Amino acid sequence: MYLARVKLNRQMTYILRESIRGKEGFTFRDVYNLGPSPGAWIDYPGGNAWYLNPDLETVISKNARHFDADRLEDLFWPFIRPEIRRATQAFRDRSGRPKFKRMTKREKEAMARATHPFDRRRAHYLKFGNMDQGPLVNMPAVLFRSLQNKSRDEIEQGFMAQEMQLRPRELKSYVYTIFNLQQFFQGFMAKQMPHALDQDKVETYFIRELCQVNKTFFDLTGHLHEYMIRYAIMFFDHTYGDTVLLDDLERDFRFRSRFFGRPPQSRVSPSKARQVFNLSKEDLRTMDKKDLTRQFRKLAREHHPDKGGDHDEFVKINDAYQALLKKIKD
Repeated sequence: MYLARVKLNRQMTYILRESIRGKEGFTFRDVYNLGPSPGAWIDYPGGNAWYLNPDLETVISKNARHFDADRLEDLFWPFIRPEIRRATQAFRDRSGRPKFKRMTKREKEAMARATHPFDRRRAHYLKFGNMDQGPLVNMPAVLFRSLQNKSRDEIEQGFMAQEMQLRPRELKSYVYTIFNLQQFFQGFMAKQMPHALDQDKVETYFIRELCQVNKTFFDLTGHLHEYMIRYAIMFFDHTYGDTVLLDDLERDFRFRSRFFGRPPQSRVSPSKARQVFNLSKEDLRTMDKKDLTRQFRKLAREHHPDKGGDHDEFVKINDAYQALLKKIKD
């Protein structure tokens, strides 16, 4: 069972659904319409106790082909009053949850083959937030475990829930990555600086890939499925985040630094920091954080170790940046 968030009669509604195996794979069926507020089905007898409405549980147990009371409680967990969740979280963590089962190499290979590349790219980005995903064959198979034995509807609902955690400035870069638009361009900018590419070409390739996924998943060619419309909105209604490149460079640097010891702590004095950025005291007084960040990105690109720069110089630039940030008022 899973909870689908759909719009009915211009109102957001929650429908309890379940994936079932059909002749041509998995499909889904509605079990019960919970209405706009699933929390209305939760009763609080007092203290920190809570339970699902008994009548609801009875109806669902009769309608569902595979009823699981524990799974049902999991679905309603986000809708419990916050103070009750906080009070009962520790007990919930200690309860008998299924233990993680390590997969064999053969199982991992089979799982990777059974997962569509579009789903793999989405799972990878939502886990790591990295535009440069590398070869799909190297993605950890455990990322796809939750996508197995589910209908396309359940898979899309799961991704929708995770995508709600993305910040607005990440959305266009996310779409650029999951539709693998970087495959149509060459060089460093294709993986790190999509905003520097020819946007007319990017849009053309995006529309083509969007229509292809729409046809593959939903067998539609005349219009977009509602699950695909959200990606068109993410792409055309948002701009690339200003700090995508900076975030990726810093994340990659910190990841590699784990294997070479911790980077030295910042010990740069304000005067030394200004020298690194070639700034005077007056320059610093008239700058805001956006101006400083813009200069930092420029220096970071020039001196990043991946681009032939010096490791120690990159560390010094980062330390100087952190020191100057403290001197600039919001």
